[in-house]
Amino acid sequence: MEKDDIVRDKGLRPGLFWRVRSWARYGTSLRVKLIVPVLLIALLVVGALSWVAFVSLYSSITSIYEQRARSVAAVISKSMQEKDYILYYSEELDVDIDRLLERYESVVAITVVGVSARGFLVVASTDPTRVGRPVAEGESERFEILQGVEVEDVRLGDASYLRAYHPIYSGPDLVGVVIVDMSLAEQAAYITRLSWEFGLASFLGFLLLGGLLYAVLRTIVTKPIGRLAGAVGLIAQRRYDVEVPQPSPRVPGTPLRDEIGELIDGFNLMTKVIHSHEQELKRMVVLDELTGVYNLSHLRDHLERELGKSSRYKHPTSLILIDVSGLESRDQEEREEVLIRTATFLVGNLRNVDLIFRVADDRFVALLPETPAEGAAVAGERLRASAPDVTSHFDFPVSLCITSSGWSGEDTPSVEGVLEWVTSRKDPE
Repeated sequence: MEKDDIVRDKGLRPGLFWRVRSWARYGTSLRVKLIVPVLLIALLVVGALSWVAFVSLYSSITSIYEQRARSVAAVISKSMQEKDYILYYSEELDVDIDRLLERYESVVAITVVGVSARGFLVVASTDPTRVGRPVAEGESERFEILQGVEVEDVRLGDASYLRAYHPIYSGPDLVGVVIVDMSLAEQAAYITRLSWEFGLASFLGFLLLGGLLYAVLRTIVTKPIGRLAGAVGLIAQRRYDVEVPQPSPRVPGTPLRDEIGELIDGFNLMTKVIHSHEQELKRMVVLDELTGVYNLSHLRDHLERELGKSSRYKHPTSLILIDVSGLESRDQEEREEVLIRTATFLVGNLRNVDLIFRVADDRFVALLPETPAEGAAVAGERLRASAPDVTSHFDFPVSLCITSSGWSGEDTPSVEGVLEWVTSRKDPE
């Protein structure tokens, strides 16, 4: 037994967790239950794809900026090698550096280091105070083992830079190093803008994929299940003439392997069987098994309605009582034949709105709605005149005794009084 069943059996007040779980399980529709996993799936898929794309693009952007730093360092290195001013200060070198600074806005510093007898000295720099000074010991050791162009991220204060080291060779000998510092502010701004664009695209993709998944699930799951739930509600209201359509037409001959389709077909078959049985039960309950006209129990329902209208709204209501005589000494087969022919005679000679009831073994009642007593008397006379259509058919004496009565307004009797009259011939009260 589950814990919530134990809580229910013991009459204990369920805790917050159990109330929330019960609400989530029974208080929400299937549509809501599907939205949550659909959105989670869409979020995971779109998030994973966006992350992979963003990481790939971020790597590409970083590679582009590193390549730009390498290119600037290579340009300066080539210029110095061509103009042969690697070991001394030159105004022309400053001009080349200024031109590169103007060309590349992201380049914030260029330093040219040359090899001399005293070690590595700054030959040119965007910081004039460093020109002619030796480099730090740690940098000298790095320059000595420098094999090719190297790029690294450095941080000076609150700013981040991309620093490229480009060695300059004269034959096999290292004669200098070009150092280029590039600001990462432009890269950071670009990546920030790209992040927003990716975020917006991911959100739109999330909505699109989630909406598409939900639309598909709604078409193949929630909509037909909702129709089934609505049909079950109608069944609970004793409306059995309901049929749930399939989500889409099925071509004849197509095998049915869809579980929801099978459920719908099974439900429709079940409702048809129930409806058929209900109609049969109704006929068995309200119809006389022998003659096919209504029985006494069904007369009560109609009397309550018609006498109620007669009493409240002064609508006239009448009854015709038909007794079949001469059946006392006849066998069962002859009696049944007379009763069946009499019922057929009454149905054929009265109006379509008039209702025929068999209230005893040899007694019938005709209920004439909206008919005053005078109209019932006329109908009774017409039946008497046509009675030979029944009695002349048999070779033994049979007669029909026909009486009528009608009411309207305050003189309308009670239902029980009328029922007593039709069953015992006692005047209704």
